[in-house]
Amino acid sequence: MNPLHRNAKLLESVIGRGCVAIDPALTREAQFGRWLDTVTASCGRHQQTRLVLDRTASQKRTLSRSDGDIWFDWSTGPPEKLGAFHCFEAVFRCPACKLQYAQVPPEFWESSFDSFRTNTAELAGNLVKCTEFATQVNKRGCGFLLMAGFSGNGKTRLACNIVRELNSDDAIYTRQGGLTDEFRAAYGRKDVYLHHPRRRGEEFDNDRPPALLDIVQKVCCLVLDEIGCNPLANDERLFLDELLKHRYEHRNPTILVSNLPLVGTPEEPGLKEFLGDALCDRINHATGNGRFILQFSGESYRRGSGETYLEGLG
Repeated sequence: MNPLHRNAKLLESVIGRGCVAIDPALTREAQFGRWLDTVTASCGRHQQTRLVLDRTASQKRTLSRSDGDIWFDWSTGPPEKLGAFHCFEAVFRCPACKLQYAQVPPEFWESSFDSFRTNTAELAGNLVKCTEFATQVNKRGCGFLLMAGFSGNGKTRLACNIVRELNSDDAIYTRQGGLTDEFRAAYGRKDVYLHHPRRRGEEFDNDRPPALLDIVQKVCCLVLDEIGCNPLANDERLFLDELLKHRYEHRNPTILVSNLPLVGTPEEPGLKEFLGDALCDRINHATGNGRFILQFSGESYRRGSGETYLEGLG
């Protein structure tokens, strides 16, 4: 997936509307609060995902306007109803749309921490650490999380579930292979450069598209998956090095996922050998000196779930 091409329309909120008979014993604000506690809405794209009510945005949208303003925005019906009813609006956001915008793999759009299987003590402990990391990012806006170990143990799933829990919508999921492929593709395009120097406060404009490195360096939360899956050429290694150093120096939340062991051997290099001592030292520091370095060693979940994958196929 190309991190340059996120679809911003996916972040558009869903608006629910209702008319409530006026209760003279209650203020409009009080009736609105009671109505918010009962209203629900669904997403047209993701049928299994329950939309999340944004109470602050709902209050701002409704209480800053009169019943009449809301009524005439939505209805062509007779205005005399206004004397008997309050008109309210609620703002909902879809967690699955947020993950789709971040370019998370489709299989994880409608997953969450709540449904993660913890059939071993290791997985249960890693789930706790991932929820702690999401809280850490929401509270402090910084930190690295590194998940390493055997494939098929839920590392990517948990990384995507963290993105779901973050307060910010500005996230990107990408794989090492996809990122370096896009980096290579930029060589043949005159409109994309490795880096554009920018003055503070200067925004991107239509005449000068944002550079790939600029986007993945500055996105609020970056998930970089399958680190070490393929060897890197010298220029690709420099690209990855600059990316992770920038995010470390600017304290940007970053989730790193790899099937490599943390430390390998000369015959079978691990993550430390792949990334180098200096970068691993920064990662260790940004994870709270290893607090958010998680290892996965169990058997692959995929080996016993093939029939589930085939469900619904003819």
